[in-house]
Amino acid sequence: MSNLEIGKTLKELNLQIFKVVRKRHSQLGIDLTPIQATIILALYENKDILYQKHLEPIVACNKSTLSSILDTMEKKELIKRVTMRDTRKNGIVLTKKSYDLTKLIAKDKKELDKKMVKDLTREEIENFKITLNKMLSNLERM
Repeated sequence: MSNLEIGKTLKELNLQIFKVVRKRHSQLGIDLTPIQATIILALYENKDILYQKHLEPIVACNKSTLSSILDTMEKKELIKRVTMRDTRKNGIVLTKKSYDLTKLIAKDKKELDKKMVKDLTREEIENFKITLNKMLSNLERM
């Protein structure tokens, strides 16, 4: 298999995950995109104020795209931007509305992870993680 096929397969896997997450969220009555859910979980797991620059690598998008996503989330009252001492930066925090969704999102994420690997052995899963991390390291060195 060529590297192009590996990249293509990984992209297809990622797109399928997003498709399934959207469907599951819809069935659960959660009006969030997968990226919005990822941001909410990152804020929840961090248990502190994050800045936009902290979220950029988590959601893997550029500043302007992330800013637009955060604007939408703020309009939907999922996050709140708070002015910090350094007024050039706004911290990002969860609202009560999104905080209440975190357990449901986290539980669904855990269930989806289990379903994705249901026919794989523990060894296959560990080898897959090792392989993906090696590929990631290779790309980060480029």
